[in-house]
Amino acid sequence: MGLHSGEFGKPELVEKPTREAERIFQGFAAAKPRKEDAYAAALSFLRGKELDSWQRDLVASAIGEPIREQDGAMVLGARRFPALLGLYESEAKRGDLWRLTWHGLLYSYFNFDPNLANDDATRSGWEALRSFLERTWPLIDKQAGKNQVPDWVNVLRKESEVLSENPVDKYSHSYLRGETGPTDRLAEDLGIPPSSWFWHALVLGVVRRATAESDAEFRRLIPQLVKLIQGKPGFRDEALEVLLIRYHACKGAPHDERLRDYVCQPTVWKNPKLKAAGIATAWNRVPDPVWQMVLSWVNERNLKDFFDILAARNNADEGRLAFWSKYLKQIAWTRLVFGVDTMALKRSNPGIRELIAREEGAYAQLTSKPEVDAFMMQIGSYLIIEFSKKPNACYVYQADQLPFEPYDRHYEGGTADLAAGYRQDVGCALRIVHREGWGDRAEVELRQLGIRPDRPEAQRVATAGAATTSTAGNRTASSGTASGRATAKFAGPDMAALRALVTRFRGASIDDRRSNASGGRLWVEDPLQRTTLGTELKALGFKWANNRQAWYFPEN
Repeated sequence: MGLHSGEFGKPELVEKPTREAERIFQGFAAAKPRKEDAYAAALSFLRGKELDSWQRDLVASAIGEPIREQDGAMVLGARRFPALLGLYESEAKRGDLWRLTWHGLLYSYFNFDPNLANDDATRSGWEALRSFLERTWPLIDKQAGKNQVPDWVNVLRKESEVLSENPVDKYSHSYLRGETGPTDRLAEDLGIPPSSWFWHALVLGVVRRATAESDAEFRRLIPQLVKLIQGKPGFRDEALEVLLIRYHACKGAPHDERLRDYVCQPTVWKNPKLKAAGIATAWNRVPDPVWQMVLSWVNERNLKDFFDILAARNNADEGRLAFWSKYLKQIAWTRLVFGVDTMALKRSNPGIRELIAREEGAYAQLTSKPEVDAFMMQIGSYLIIEFSKKPNACYVYQADQLPFEPYDRHYEGGTADLAAGYRQDVGCALRIVHREGWGDRAEVELRQLGIRPDRPEAQRVATAGAATTSTAGNRTASSGTASGRATAKFAGPDMAALRALVTRFRGASIDDRRSNASGGRLWVEDPLQRTTLGTELKALGFKWANNRQAWYFPEN
């Protein structure tokens, strides 16, 4: 210990070599085999070779390592992996499992990167590893004894929850409050790398804990939650699914720009308008009402962007933004169509460049009229085309009788397609010319098509002797109960109008069960789940039922 040349009676001469001995001991106690040797053992295992006892010790540190020669496969996902774990467990029960081998498995556990797992078998293998470590830790702990033990053993004696089915629950609450010290210390003591599943699971745990807060507190935490998900995206989709469903449950679910801009990025869930095209499939993770919530946010932004950025460039708003904003809640779909001038401006105008980038994969282009842009929006069963520059009129077409394809990538922009309603031989439900007083005239004409400005959510007020209603559809009130108090009775929407609506959509049907003694509901079923029908049903007061995948009219 280096004492031969020193003097007795000086404790520092003992303390320094003791510390050095401790350092050497801790180094050996957490030592890992050479990476090349462990990798070679993992490759042999995946090639189907039987491993000797030395190779089994080596491979423990590499079971979560992607093997290049096997197309990135891991030992964790191999069919023989459960048998390998069984051998380790048998040795642990006999007291023969080398502690460094168990530490190698612990290292593999924390070094697993969920972004590199290409199949369910690999993720299942990692869960089997976790369960193995949880079961065998008491055996390793007992074997270590109470004398000098490695630091990682001391840490696990205090923090064994990291091996449980809920490994991050203990830390998520403090992490949500911004207290990262406990997790940082744990990561340092156990050698948890930044790419580990631990950090991604921690973020998911934080999101789930935040969903238990009140609406106001949950919404206040949104920027922090989005930042956490951005920084640790391993369980991004699961975290966003939880976050969006909870946000939809907030009272009123007001438009959140930060959440919208993140989730709609091309590298995240993409524009929700692309769901119908089979491009943005991540939106299938959430119920339709949640998707429609974010879609409405995107539609609102598109409407404002078109008139604030594109039409304003030509001084052609003429109150159109204010006018169409009155119908905002009914807009089920939008699409921007950019002219040549706008596409050229993306090189010099940051606002235009950001707008085009946001609409990547969803926008179209005009091949003529370089200075003109167009805006498509669907309200009910009608598709409306507005242009950014006079003297172009606004055209309203029936969505199922369009003179052009709504998902084409290019349009001429004139009477050959978007403005075809100008021609007498083309059916056009309405043509709006933006002359003085156009807004009042257009509102009347749109009402004739069944398109009315947005109105507040249905409200019902019952008072003694009478009941009043203000909601879509026709309802009747009756008074007189055994107690003498008024009771409102609602007959539901106008059935003639409802039948006329449903017959326009092939395959849709009405299932009226209100006459049942058990108190059934009025249902509308649409196997194709068409957005247009859903929009009109919502305007009539219908709601969506996830369990039945159909629309129902809520009873009193």
